[in-house]
Amino acid sequence: MNRLLNKVAIITGADGGICGKASELFCQEGAKIVMNDIDPHVEEKCAEIVAAGGQAVAVVGDASKRETWDKLLATAIENYGTVDICVNGAAVFSVGENGGDWDTTTTEKFHNVFDPNVDALLHSFQTVLRYMIDNGIRGNFLNFASSTAFAWNGSGFQGYPSSKAVIKLATQSMVKQVSPKTGIRFNSLAPNFVWTPKSAYLYENERMMGWFKSVTPFPELGQPEDSAWAMVYLCSDEAKYINGVCLPTDGGWLTCN
Repeated sequence: MNRLLNKVAIITGADGGICGKASELFCQEGAKIVMNDIDPHVEEKCAEIVAAGGQAVAVVGDASKRETWDKLLATAIENYGTVDICVNGAAVFSVGENGGDWDTTTTEKFHNVFDPNVDALLHSFQTVLRYMIDNGIRGNFLNFASSTAFAWNGSGFQGYPSSKAVIKLATQSMVKQVSPKTGIRFNSLAPNFVWTPKSAYLYENERMMGWFKSVTPFPELGQPEDSAWAMVYLCSDEAKYINGVCLPTDGGWLTCN
């Protein structure tokens, strides 16, 4: 308890899955949070956390838009007076109408995924990071990369793995550019197969489950809390000297692939 006491965090993609669980754990550990998701259901998720004793407010909006980030920053300052932590967890995936590989995809499908994922990161830097620098706040950023940012993991020439590779590299680049003079930390997380409400349909597919298990060197596949607890650590003062890391939460997948 209290590992994030009085820290103020903005968390995008907070309606469910990893960042939904992280929102719960951050509040359990004493943080005050601004939850964001494009899905209005994030307001219900926020209400559940508040009912359980957490301090949270919700902002419905598209994290790939600058106006959403302006609102997230303003909401954090209005409700809690500052921002210490920024978690970039919202993402668009290369599935459905945006799926395909090098031989079937189109530039439109590619950019439908790549652009929003990378745009959100840039907007967070130009709003929240700028606020931290201007106010002398030694905060930290935790950005979502992916196992697909390291190696092939079932995704080919698509917007999703490409965007995650850019996010990983951009996060590490900010260490060199910003950390020396500000003490602001930049880390990223690289989850692998993780059950979430929105990916549950994949886990009902026997063929997909067989493949997931065959390439994961661990008895179980990941659950949201497996990554969410890593997020608590990386965003806490326990990790005050951890900077520029891309931490796999993959059950050992990266080691063996």
